[in-house]
Amino acid sequence: MLKRLAIPAIVLIAGLTSAIIPRAQTVPAKASGDEADKWNSVPPRKSAYAGKKSAPAPVRDLSGIWDATTDFGFQAKGANEHPAVLPGQDDPPGGAPNENGIIHPLPYTPLGEATLEAHKPTGVGVRSVPAVLGNDPLDICDPIGFPRMELYELRTIEIAQTANQVIYLNQMQSVWRIIWTDGRKLPEDPEPRFKGYSVGKWIDDYTFVAETVGMDEKTWIDNAGRPHSKDLRVEERFHRVDHDNMELTVTIDDPQMYTQPWLALNKFPLHLQPPDFDIREMFCSPSANAEYNRQVGDDSAAPTPQK
Repeated sequence: MLKRLAIPAIVLIAGLTSAIIPRAQTVPAKASGDEADKWNSVPPRKSAYAGKKSAPAPVRDLSGIWDATTDFGFQAKGANEHPAVLPGQDDPPGGAPNENGIIHPLPYTPLGEATLEAHKPTGVGVRSVPAVLGNDPLDICDPIGFPRMELYELRTIEIAQTANQVIYLNQMQSVWRIIWTDGRKLPEDPEPRFKGYSVGKWIDDYTFVAETVGMDEKTWIDNAGRPHSKDLRVEERFHRVDHDNMELTVTIDDPQMYTQPWLALNKFPLHLQPPDFDIREMFCSPSANAEYNRQVGDDSAAPTPQK
């Protein structure tokens, strides 16, 4: 169910499960295929450029503004490769204690299974509960954290490079990250951060690999409430296919919660946007959240009339 999302109608239709409230915005008149607005730009639909030839990729360069090309990257039912849905059901009834029977089950440890059952997601999926019963950190506007910023609503990102850093700007909650490329090692006993600590390197001229550790255990991995421990390690693999297209692969490795690493995104497509593309503002607003609950959200707590 829709928890709280006050965004343009074109986005609302595609992502009825978001729990984020950006500040009030209006829909740009030109949303696909036409000349883009200079402010609050909307990326074109995939059909506008699908099949078009692209120039070769530049060497060791991720820089630019990139947009998720599959339904704006909405992953409302969990990470793209492991949606929390049952076979043949796109929007199953929620409330199940676990994920038995889902299409691509995850390899939980006993601790992982128990922690999963303690998480109560309020979106859609096999385990979703009514908003009043949920405990999703996003529902109180906690920071989305990493890797959920890539495994929930991967919209538009901007990447810039310096001699020592890859700078990653994400539209979702207007979050920025630094991926260090100066040769430093990851911290061995890091103080937890919502976005963790990241280092990266080029493994060939077109593939950049980032490793991230130290994520705060209060965050969830995805919108289905998948858990992680302090030992979570995330690998991102950015592969520049050509000038206009890039693929992102994300691997989750947390031996406390899962018996083996698992793919969350596998060659997920990103498409380069024009250099004048203006990324829309998108924050979680506690005041808007409270107003939603006043007008809509608290109705879910009302008792069901008896027949």
